Amino acid sequence: FEANSAAKLEKMGYAMALALELVQQVEGYDKYEQMLAGFDKIFEVCENAAQSARKAAKKFAEQYKDAPVVYIMSSGASAEVAYSSSICLMMEMQWINSCSFHAGEFFHGPFEITDPDTAFLLLKSTGKTAALDERAIRFLSRYNRHLTVIDGEKYGLKELGDVSGYYDYDFYNCMLAVYNKLLADMRNHPLSKRKYMWKYNY
Repeated sequence: FEANSAAKLEKMGYAMALALELVQQVEGYDKYEQMLAGFDKIFEVCENAAQSARKAAKKFAEQYKDAPVVYIMSSGASAEVAYSSSICLMMEMQWINSCSFHAGEFFHGPFEITDPDTAFLLLKSTGKTAALDERAIRFLSRYNRHLTVIDGEKYGLKELGDVSGYYDYDFYNCMLAVYNKLLADMRNHPLSKRKYMWKYNY
């Protein structure tokens, strides 16, 4: 996958490893060994997943290159990936109207904007909040025709065991690098293109 994504993953890994070691040294952590094993596997899982996802990412780009709005939803550790993808990729880099919301908040109001033709992208958690994502998927599968689900479990993230959910953030950042690049290519709108940013005082 993209070299910059690999570098980003490595940097995030250092921060996560430091946090893990601090918790272990201060109070102990019963999944410490599993987390260490996860560090050894996550890069390969992400790289393989990014390669495998190209066909699905190209389909997404073809279908939604002209979408008037794309909603992005997730939960757990990947909720921040949904947020940053909405405001940075869709709105800043591609000028596509977008909003993100936590899957646990979907039924507190946002689900009322659901119609058959609205585009939704859902990053399915592999951690404890997966049930929230699954509930949203069930609803959208019934009332919407344009739901795209990226499921880390189908791409091998569950190989990391019970701690896989802690790696959702890293995993979905890497996956969306593929989706983002192909969407930009399909729209002939480079990720570096801006109307205002870096051009004017604000």
